[in-house]
Amino acid sequence: MRIFSLGIDQLTINEIKLAGFTVIAQSVLPEPEHAGGHLLMVTSEQVPAVELRELRGRYPDSSILYIYLQKGVRGYQAIHMQCESLGIFFMPPRSTSAAIIDKLRYMLEDEHKESGNVVGFFGSGPGIGCTSIAKLFARRIAASGLRVIMLGLDLYDPGYDRKTAVSLDRLRPRITGKMLHDEDFSTLVKQEGYAYLPGNFDYLSAQDYQEEEIEYLLARASESADVVIADFGSIPESAAWYVGMQKSVLRMIVTHPRHEHRLQPLMELAGHMDLHPQDFQWIINRSNVEELTSPKSLALRFGSELLLELPYYPSFQESLPMGKKELQQVDDKVHALLVSLGLAQETRKKGIFQ
Repeated sequence: MRIFSLGIDQLTINEIKLAGFTVIAQSVLPEPEHAGGHLLMVTSEQVPAVELRELRGRYPDSSILYIYLQKGVRGYQAIHMQCESLGIFFMPPRSTSAAIIDKLRYMLEDEHKESGNVVGFFGSGPGIGCTSIAKLFARRIAASGLRVIMLGLDLYDPGYDRKTAVSLDRLRPRITGKMLHDEDFSTLVKQEGYAYLPGNFDYLSAQDYQEEEIEYLLARASESADVVIADFGSIPESAAWYVGMQKSVLRMIVTHPRHEHRLQPLMELAGHMDLHPQDFQWIINRSNVEELTSPKSLALRFGSELLLELPYYPSFQESLPMGKKELQQVDDKVHALLVSLGLAQETRKKGIFQ
């Protein structure tokens, strides 16, 4: 099957061709008889949303992928719904070339399983403890003997209380120029067995980061570590948050029952990126704080798995002051995580007949 492309940049086309697809770049829409039985890929800059119904009617025998380019968390849900009603596949804003390729494989039923080692942590609101829990997992995975790199990719909060010699904003020129080397990762901050890249201290530049920069950093870090723990923070309106949703092989949502009103739009936004509740693992932080809704009933309502419940700790410096019971629970989940990544062997629990 051929892919007729209109409005897609040449770099993305090249990536799609490298993935094994046949792409024919167009300056205008192809004739319907030529595109019949093939795939038509267009952007919102070339075909406005108001013309989608006309587009579907003109190409009844073609699969259509509509790539919406207007950035912003809000505003495209109605467009997505319109595409669904017309039988048109939809790509949300900030979609990377890798995400588009994954979508094409899905559309064309190409059996391709992409493995990875990026574990993404996302918070349901600022101050929920996303960074602290990401560091906890990084520390416990490193304790198992694996090489761990933790990336601070909350572009609005560096996740560190003081400036360091290396941080995301200071490393950015090398990221932008795609000049990262293994030695760059050896200069990261050493923290309890893992290497840590503090996030963006220059918060005025948060909106300037590009999706391709974050994707490149994740790819290079993945090559230099057994496991990459990435703290994407709690603010969806950033290039890093979007790429993290697309590229993480495991997605952890750090939340609390009082954030029920935040979780609803968050899950809806994930749905527009072809992610479903079962694609997320929930970690309930401060679970011993009294709330009307229990953590289990909250997870059951949304359809996500409740991975872990952590109690409230009044004050701490860098590491959560966990008791032996809580630490064992974390280690059990960490082992399951490593098994899912193919980095540890599944252990058989001894039964009465063994």
